[in-house]
Amino acid sequence: MLLKNIFKYWTRQLFAPDMVLQDKYTSFKSLLSHDKRAHELMAELEEIYYRQTVVDFKVIEDKYDDFSTRVHAIVKDLQSICPTRYLDLMDYYKRFDDYTRFLLSPKNSESKAPFVMPMPEISKGSGMPAGGKAMHLAMARQQTAIPSPDGFVITSNAFNAILDANALRKIIDTRLAGLDIDSTMSLNDVSKKLTDLVLNATIPSEIESAVIETVNAIWPIGTEDMRFALRSSAVSEDSRASFAGQYRTVLHVSYDNILDAYKKVIASKYSPEAIYYRINFGLSDSETPMAVLCMEMINAKNGGVMYTRDLENPESDDVVIHAVRGFGDLLVSGRASPDIIRVSKKEPGVINFKIKERSSQSSPSAGHDEREPKNLDDLESLSPEAALSLMHLGVALESYFKAPQDIEWCVDRQDKLFLLQTRFLRTENFQAIEPMECHFDDIQNRVLFSGGEAACDGIGAGMVYKINSQTDLDAVPRGAVLVSRNASPSFVRVMKQLHAIVTEKGSMAGHLASVAREFGVPALMNAKNALDCLSQGTEVTVHTTEHKVYKGRVQSLMESPCAKRNLIEKSPFMKRLKYVIDFISPLRLIDPASDIFKPDSCRSMHDIIRFCHEKAVQEMFHISDRRIRKIRGSKKLKFEIPMPMYILDVGGGLSEKTRNRTSVGIDEIKSPPLVAVLKGLNHPNIQWGNILHFDWAEHDKTVMSGGIISPDSAMFASHAIVSSDYANLNLKFGYHFVIVDALFDEQTKVNAISFRFNGGGADLSKRILRADFLARILEALDFDVFQKSDMVDAEFTCPDRETAAEKLDMIGRLLGATRLMDMYLKDASMVDRFVDEFMNEKYHFGKREH
Repeated sequence: MLLKNIFKYWTRQLFAPDMVLQDKYTSFKSLLSHDKRAHELMAELEEIYYRQTVVDFKVIEDKYDDFSTRVHAIVKDLQSICPTRYLDLMDYYKRFDDYTRFLLSPKNSESKAPFVMPMPEISKGSGMPAGGKAMHLAMARQQTAIPSPDGFVITSNAFNAILDANALRKIIDTRLAGLDIDSTMSLNDVSKKLTDLVLNATIPSEIESAVIETVNAIWPIGTEDMRFALRSSAVSEDSRASFAGQYRTVLHVSYDNILDAYKKVIASKYSPEAIYYRINFGLSDSETPMAVLCMEMINAKNGGVMYTRDLENPESDDVVIHAVRGFGDLLVSGRASPDIIRVSKKEPGVINFKIKERSSQSSPSAGHDEREPKNLDDLESLSPEAALSLMHLGVALESYFKAPQDIEWCVDRQDKLFLLQTRFLRTENFQAIEPMECHFDDIQNRVLFSGGEAACDGIGAGMVYKINSQTDLDAVPRGAVLVSRNASPSFVRVMKQLHAIVTEKGSMAGHLASVAREFGVPALMNAKNALDCLSQGTEVTVHTTEHKVYKGRVQSLMESPCAKRNLIEKSPFMKRLKYVIDFISPLRLIDPASDIFKPDSCRSMHDIIRFCHEKAVQEMFHISDRRIRKIRGSKKLKFEIPMPMYILDVGGGLSEKTRNRTSVGIDEIKSPPLVAVLKGLNHPNIQWGNILHFDWAEHDKTVMSGGIISPDSAMFASHAIVSSDYANLNLKFGYHFVIVDALFDEQTKVNAISFRFNGGGADLSKRILRADFLARILEALDFDVFQKSDMVDAEFTCPDRETAAEKLDMIGRLLGATRLMDMYLKDASMVDRFVDEFMNEKYHFGKREH
């Protein structure tokens, strides 16, 4: 297929070059559109990470899916523009995409049998269908012979099957993706809608049958009078995320109400608390399907929780038992305060206890004696024998699971001990990430600037260093606050020297904003008039979160947590997102002239985007360089300027009236970029004279080699490829050459101009003087300028077409004014004078042109 496509390309290149150019133009526009959206999505993902914004992981998945689709389209578009080059780039994209999707995607969710598993059938590998709670309890029963109530688990497969049967998954994902977890109203609203969906769902008949058959098999008789306890056993529950108390437990359930109670438990997966906990812990909804443990209800005399390690004194060998009279849910729900008993593992006879006020506990029966016990034998919540039995139970479980345990237990009316639950004991509490808020109302320093948008939150202080041209970067001092009109990605090379960045232009979706976040440099962009407000060398403190720049160093700001944020929190959410960001965001391919600027040096999606954009621009920018003859379908432009030009329309660039003609007038051009350039060239203050401006160098070479050819030949003329919003111009003025590439795209708000000027008929020193003049004018026009010897490259982007058209008008004037400047420029002082004159609309500098 690849060879076939290459053959097709070269065939069309040979016999229908105009169609090839039209395809390139279409692909180039598509690439720019996808590039813009990809940068926006990358910025959104970086904002979530660097601002530590807690969202449901479905938001991350959806944004990445859109982002990946855009990057894939960018690579495809580049392949269309350059079909014989960069053939391995798609392989690098697929590699990064596979890695990232592996990190984002949970294991495949099963929605087929088994829907029910009796406790004896649950094995160590049953964590996915049985859930963490049921699996741990089953392992404890099987390996330690510790008694626990009989029961079974309704598996996570059943939960998935219910979602599938009721077509709920997509609805749930959509609701969660739109959730604002920091808004109580949003959280409650989403929770209510999702729990209602589950409660109103229909349970498939095969699941109902499996539950009824299992109940009858475990308890063949007497189920009419039995009561059951239904507890959550979600996947990931009681593993690294405990979900303690986040899901619902339903007690005293009759045989006839098991399925209704089951729906209440699985619906609690979407309670506000459970949603908030899961999201803060960095787990996706699909990673936590709900299994439900159904056990025989124990008529408990006492119950509680035991820790096999004393969290207040981790160095001791004590187990700590929390005991209440009655059911243990009184304790875990916070409705009762426990007696606390410590039992030594090394010296089991040593038992210490602390008794809470009886009034804080719920009395299991009326007329309870409120007297305080004097010793352990008087405890009503736990007997000494039961305390020792619990200690031995804890030691056995800790030994088997090889980790401290958090154990729920109860004692029935016959003083028989039962294990209800065991899970790993968290010795370090997980704390949900809270947005960092640093507000300061008592700052006395004067506010020098207020406004803009925070591209990277934070606080930084240093001396203002203004950037007026690329050469200024070489002298940026360490610890500076860089202030510039443009947000140029070239600033990356001094990023580690900066304490903050303030730019009058740019946005959070730009290259510089992305790099600033990666380096953690506070950045304030779209800060209009900042250059006027901030003086060179002034010490300032930049607080981007508040969009303010203060005079001097504000010590209270610099000593706050916001000044030194730890961007990589220990939360599983942020750890997981960091892995994703690492495959997306880092930018290695910075300098297109570098030896590493090639596909096999790409180490991230950002590198691929950067590479594709640069190579696409280069291809379109230099598209005229490879044309050695008049392209079929181009038309000669008839206008007053003595410069032969041919125009090729690839879609809407010329009036329909010119379709069958070989020439076109200025008033018949419909391409706004070309119209703007020609407007500048035709400015009344530019004097053209009678000299014919064409490719003198190529003409001289042809004639000197014995050829006979007219200067009017299309071979030496200027060319333009145009459409309704695009123009690629290759302008030939004597011995120097100009390429202008411009796109006005209303849909994406991308208005971009690229410019190159090089060559000339004078000696190199004079050509360099003209290049200096061009560079200074272009910088004054807000272009990013790169000058090397007599060659000048410049780029400009803006969101509105009118501004871009004004810049192209000035480009036209600049080209008309400088076409022979290298012939009469003598020194730098003339450059200074001519710059001033040009900016005052004087465009004729020489006394006389020959």
